[in-house]
Amino acid sequence: MRNYYSLFLIILFSSLKTYGQINKNECSSFDMKWLYNTSISQVFWKLNSSKKNKNIERLLSKKDEVKRININSSNLKKIPEVLFEFKNLEELDISNNHFENIEKLIDDLSRFKKLKVLNFTFCGLERLPNNIGVLNNVEAISFRGNKLSDINNIGFLTNLKYLILRSNEELKELPPTIKELKCLEVLNISDTSITYLRDELSECKQLKSIIANASKIKTITSYIGKLNKLRNLNLAANEIKALPNSIGNLLSLEDLSLGSNEIEILPSSISSLRSLDAIGLEYNRFKTFPNQLLELKRLRLLKIHNNAIPSIPLDVVNIPNLSLLYVDQEIITEENIRLLKSKKEKLDIKRHDAMRRAPNEPKRKS
Repeated sequence: MRNYYSLFLIILFSSLKTYGQINKNECSSFDMKWLYNTSISQVFWKLNSSKKNKNIERLLSKKDEVKRININSSNLKKIPEVLFEFKNLEELDISNNHFENIEKLIDDLSRFKKLKVLNFTFCGLERLPNNIGVLNNVEAISFRGNKLSDINNIGFLTNLKYLILRSNEELKELPPTIKELKCLEVLNISDTSITYLRDELSECKQLKSIIANASKIKTITSYIGKLNKLRNLNLAANEIKALPNSIGNLLSLEDLSLGSNEIEILPSSISSLRSLDAIGLEYNRFKTFPNQLLELKRLRLLKIHNNAIPSIPLDVVNIPNLSLLYVDQEIITEENIRLLKSKKEKLDIKRHDAMRRAPNEPKRKS
C-alpha cells in the first residue's frame, strides 16, 4: 500500500503547479465573504447551520441542483457511494466522523471537482495525508478540533482562501510551506500550541484576518508589517511582551486584539494605524496610558481595563470617533469618569473586569 501511494505522489506532484507559481491574479473569484471580527466565515456558517442530511437518497431526484450536503456525526468510516452521484457538490460537512483510511478518503473527495468548502472538524486527524494536494480545488477547509501536529503538506492546497486550524493542541508551529498559500485570506490558529508567527507567513499577501488568540505566541517579528491587506489581527491571550515597530505599516488594519498578554508599552508606530476601529489592550502590564492612541482618528472602541493605569487622560475625548471606552472597575475613579463625560457627553464609558484564564488570577498583572 505504501509503494502504491509513493507512485501516486510522484504522478500527483508532477501534475500540480510547483510551489510559488500561483499569483494573486490566479486566485479564484469564489465568493468567500467573511466576518473579520469572528472566528467563522459566512460560508462555514451556512454549512454548519444547514440541516443534517440523514437520508441522502431522497436528494437524488434533484442531484444536479444539490450544492451543499451535511453528513456530520454519522458514524462514517468511508464516504458513502451514493454521495458520488452529486457531481455539482460545492460544500461538504463530514465533521465528527472517524474515517478508517485517510488517504482513501482524500482520494474519494477529489472526485468532487466543484468542491469548494470542506469541513473536517473533529475527525481525529493526526496528520495531513501525503495526497492532500488532490483537493487543490478546495478554497475553504476546517481542521478544527483534530490532533494535528504536522501540516507540512498544507502548501499543496494553493487555492485555499480560508484555513481553520483552531483547537489543534498538538500543533506547535506553522510549516515553511504556509508561504505557498498565495490566495489565503483568513487564517485561524487559535487555541493551538503555536509559539510564533513564522516569517514565511508574510508571503501570504492576500491575508485579511489572522485569528491566533489563546495560543502560546511569545514573539511577533517585523515581517508582520508586510501584510498590508490585513484588517483583523487577534493575538489576545498569548505571552507577547512587545510588538515590532513595523506593525505601524498595517494601514488597512481595523481590529487589533492584544488583551491578556504581557505588554508594557506600545511602539510609537501604532499611531500610524489610520484605519483602526477597535483595539483591545485589557489585562496587560500598562502602568501609564499609551498616548499613541490619541492619534487614532478613526478609533471607535478602546478596551484598556485591568491594567495598572491610574487615570484616563482627558485628551481621550479628542479622539473624534471614540464612542465606547472600557476602563478599570476599581482603579479609575468616578471623578475621572465624570470629567471625561463632561468633555464628551456621548462617550459611553464602562467600568469593566476582564475575563481571565483562571477565575483566581489577579485582576492586574504586577
